[in-house]
Amino acid sequence: MTDTDPIRVLLIDDHLLVRFGMKALLDSLDGFECIGDAATGRGGLGLARSHKPDMVVLDIDLGKGINGFDVACEIKELLPETKILMLTGNPKPEFFQRAVQLGCAGYLLKVDSDKELIVALKTVARGDNYLSKSFTGDIFKLLQGHAEKTTNLIDLLTPREVSVANLVRQGLTTDEIGMELSISPKTVRVHRSNLKRKYGCKTTNDLLLHLSNLDCLT
Repeated sequence: MTDTDPIRVLLIDDHLLVRFGMKALLDSLDGFECIGDAATGRGGLGLARSHKPDMVVLDIDLGKGINGFDVACEIKELLPETKILMLTGNPKPEFFQRAVQLGCAGYLLKVDSDKELIVALKTVARGDNYLSKSFTGDIFKLLQGHAEKTTNLIDLLTPREVSVANLVRQGLTTDEIGMELSISPKTVRVHRSNLKRKYGCKTTNDLLLHLSNLDCLT
């Protein structure tokens, strides 16, 4: 794609009127082109594979079948350069958090104005991130709640778990942590499992992400 080529956009939304309105808006904008639309997640993934869009405008609730989060995850694995703008009617802060974790570049609510939608499209297209203005207050609440939760979880850690957490954050393996703390690898694995459980993490990468954001582990 060159600088003069239009941004090729794929629409995935289970509401026909939303797709119709989005296509009309894209047709009226210079520098954008709607290359297809789908009413289901699987249909959208099929079009993404065949057309390789520059941007996907994606709803979260897609009715039956896979949801928008599942679609976003597969698109980022399949086409990591494709930018995703979530356009949803759901204002839950935790949904925005999930979208960001999956690599979405924008999050817009369907109640937002056409003007803001245009700003969001252009912002995401040039490689920046965009968050609905009507959503800002909820994000502050989300961050405040996360900070309180983090503090409480740190209070729940045992001294040994704090030691293991610090070494995990430094990138040491299970065997290396065992040697450092003079405990068996099996014991280290038990502590790592407890840390994942307390922080709500499913994978080691999730745990590392949580630990890397903590400044108060001592």
